[in-house]
Amino acid sequence: MYSKVSIVGDLTLPLVEEETSMIPFDLETLNGLPSEYIDLVSNLLKGIVGLCGTAYFTIHGKVLKKSETLRRGAPHTDGNYEPLYMSFGGNGGWKIGQNGPDVGSALHKRQYDSDKGGIILVSNFESCLGWEGEYEGLPMNGGDCTHIKLNTPFMLKANKVYYGNNHFIHESLPVSEDVHRVMVRITLPEYHQYLM
Repeated sequence: MYSKVSIVGDLTLPLVEEETSMIPFDLETLNGLPSEYIDLVSNLLKGIVGLCGTAYFTIHGKVLKKSETLRRGAPHTDGNYEPLYMSFGGNGGWKIGQNGPDVGSALHKRQYDSDKGGIILVSNFESCLGWEGEYEGLPMNGGDCTHIKLNTPFMLKANKVYYGNNHFIHESLPVSEDVHRVMVRITLPEYHQYLM
């Protein structure tokens, strides 16, 4: 599989203290988004072509103590999302190496084995690693990529908008200092073609 990602912009995030996950919205009209996030999402989508259909918006902000983690640890992909059958990431969602559909099932193949789909990520603090390149193997339960021999990762920079394909491998790290960390993710439709 290929893990691909590009920086497509710069964005300063609001310092929210909430976790709002997987709000469906229309990529062309932004219908479905809470009004306070319409400008934010509009700016996130700039420079990305071929956007249509229903995407899913997540924002997670929390004051963290040094060494705490906001999101999922261990190298993983988020995969595609089907709201009738899946729950997703973060607290109470699928965890690395557990939950989620069985490897080899049609649902797992749709979510994790597909080269279609994609993700847009931005964080106000550097505490996430990413990997680019071609790798042997596919994600296991919950998007787990710990079984894959990975090359050297890079740190995702604060306030940069990252656009990745469905196989973009990443990992949330413990923060290096006390901080109010905010992360935003847009999960693109499962038929989206990554074009960078």
